[in-house]
Amino acid sequence: MEKYSPYSELKIFHHVDRIQGLLKGERVSPIYIRIKPTNVCNQNCFYCGYANDLLYDGRQVDKRESISWECMERTLKELAEMKVKAVTFSGGGEPLCYHSIRETLRLVQSLGIDYSIITNGQALEGEIVDELKNAKWVRISFDSSKAETYEKVRRVSTYSKVVQNIANFALNKGENCTLGINCVITKQNSEEIFDICKMIKELGADNIKLSPIMVKDGEEDYHGQIKEIVKEQIIRAKQQLENENFQIVDKYSNDLAIAQAFRKKYHRCIIQELFAVIAADSKVYRCHQRAYVKEGEIGDLTQNSFKEIWNLQETVEDVRQFDAFEHCQFPCAFDERNILLNDFINMDKNHINFI
Repeated sequence: MEKYSPYSELKIFHHVDRIQGLLKGERVSPIYIRIKPTNVCNQNCFYCGYANDLLYDGRQVDKRESISWECMERTLKELAEMKVKAVTFSGGGEPLCYHSIRETLRLVQSLGIDYSIITNGQALEGEIVDELKNAKWVRISFDSSKAETYEKVRRVSTYSKVVQNIANFALNKGENCTLGINCVITKQNSEEIFDICKMIKELGADNIKLSPIMVKDGEEDYHGQIKEIVKEQIIRAKQQLENENFQIVDKYSNDLAIAQAFRKKYHRCIIQELFAVIAADSKVYRCHQRAYVKEGEIGDLTQNSFKEIWNLQETVEDVRQFDAFEHCQFPCAFDERNILLNDFINMDKNHINFI
């Protein structure tokens, strides 16, 4: 029997209560929040969209900034009151460099919110493993099968340590915790993709997601030089390595970021009514791509609580009047979900019973 991907775009339709609220025009609580607790990082990846201010127009990141513990504690408790289902901790910087990461993970567990983390794995050792072994998922950013490639991409010499941390976490994680790997495909690692997949399977991970590097200009030209050799390796890896215990999630071969322009097929970004980003500057943003960009800001947690920001009439109007067709001409992680939601909410209901 086929094992369905945890990355499925259809997960949204399990939240019937929120979707029904949207159909009625209500301001529903968010389902999911991404928290970037700190901009401090222990690596220096050349493709990082937060360390490199030039990758996104207008993005300004203070690499010293972190959310205060007081703000984090207050906000997490408020998210629980609002019945937020899940929180992911990510960058910004490296979330395991956050000064209050253990307290944060303990609190989110006690509140009964599903939690996950995206980490480079360098600090995934010792007591922090106990706080993460019962996460819904832990995703480690790792994109090299050789130490020399790792050092070129991440500009640190911690390859062996991270490999060991991946293997150790695979052995110690809870039964319901999925260990995944994020692999960003670049010219530097384009000939190692099969070997990376093989290595990750042997280390005990449950899946690996392969995605293209994002380049500010010229994605198609950049990937045109490597795409065929990469796709051949992905096909071979899926044929030889995939089984019921290990999946290869191919977000590279048909990714819009290397295929066509990014103009959306819809105007309304419905995901903004179900999701938000809280960044290390203690501001609330409408999405990943617009984090740390003035146009993406919808509130400031040093001025208002999250619940106040979410329910302010000006926030609601801002979100509902935002035109994705006009303003979002770049790749979007939620694009397919927005297409599904727009099709669902706007369908001609005269014939809905003729299934």
